[in-house]
Amino acid sequence: MLLRDRFGVQVEWYKNPDRAWLASAWIDLESRSSANFFLSWLWIGTWLDCFVKEFTLIEAKLNGQTVGLGIVVTKNHMLSNRWWRKQHFLHRTGSQQEDQIWIEYNDFLIADESSEAIREAMCASVTGWLAPNDTFVVGASIPEKFHALKAFGLAERTVWETRNYFLDLDELRVKHQTLLQYLSRNSRYGISRSLREYSQLGEVIIDTAKSVEQALALFTLAKPLHLARWGSSNSGSGMANPLFVMFHEKLIQKGMATGQIELHHIRAGNETIGIIYNFHYRGVVYFYLGAMNYCHQSTHFKPGLVSHYLLINKAVNEGVSIYDFMGGQARYKSTFSNQEGNLAVSRYGHPGAFMSVENFARELKHRL
Repeated sequence: MLLRDRFGVQVEWYKNPDRAWLASAWIDLESRSSANFFLSWLWIGTWLDCFVKEFTLIEAKLNGQTVGLGIVVTKNHMLSNRWWRKQHFLHRTGSQQEDQIWIEYNDFLIADESSEAIREAMCASVTGWLAPNDTFVVGASIPEKFHALKAFGLAERTVWETRNYFLDLDELRVKHQTLLQYLSRNSRYGISRSLREYSQLGEVIIDTAKSVEQALALFTLAKPLHLARWGSSNSGSGMANPLFVMFHEKLIQKGMATGQIELHHIRAGNETIGIIYNFHYRGVVYFYLGAMNYCHQSTHFKPGLVSHYLLINKAVNEGVSIYDFMGGQARYKSTFSNQEGNLAVSRYGHPGAFMSVENFARELKHRL
């Protein structure tokens, strides 16, 4: 259905298009965009295979060429016995267990050329497509990416937000700084002391998985360490969630061949210091999951700091531009990072009595 023709950009919405065509169109557009890892076909295609049966595709075209894509999953949400509405999730399903894989930097996939006009046209189409009582849910995203939705009259409500952190390695290169020179005096001392302590147990090395079998073995080895640290509650370790594990096992199987998946075993002799699961995409290393061994009582042992210190130096030597810690506030992230920003999950809907009642109910619940 054609909804918008804005600045020459035509936007259409399709229900359950052919997946082979979608894979081809997505991969082609990905090659013409500055997409992040979470908009790569590796992530999106694996997500579709694991969790999505019914979906709606937003496609933007310019001069007959696909220049924008987005996948929306719709879920009925009951507010009471009499009130219900539809929630439309961008690249998520609305299921807590399925969304625990936690997409970050979520966005439309947009071609670099005329990107602002394409984004505006796609946001305008969302406004026209959205029913009066429905909501459009995006995130975890850089909030400014969807400000156009507000400009077209939709009301915004942020339901979750955090800081994101990354280390711009090119900035260190321009300043001719090593990682140790960049870090604070206290951080340098803590890392050096911890490395000395670990060195007494054996040589400190990084073992990087070189095959699917090795990567899956490290992912399995990470499970008890991650559970011990974060627990098995709904808000704890994803390793307790079979759907999370299934998704990442498939992602690892697909991504090892392309070099986009990296699992590292940092150890001192025969003792595990930590297992780090990273994504490597277009000159950026995305830190996704860390399972650290906190077996030592002494605070001199700092498995997280040591693991990231070693892996950041590895990234420097490999010519990586950015080491991205992504969302979530943690001391080690601020220790290493020289850039930070915001990530948010937001809901958009047409202003009206229904949305006002919902907001009032949530505010009352929060006060109680």
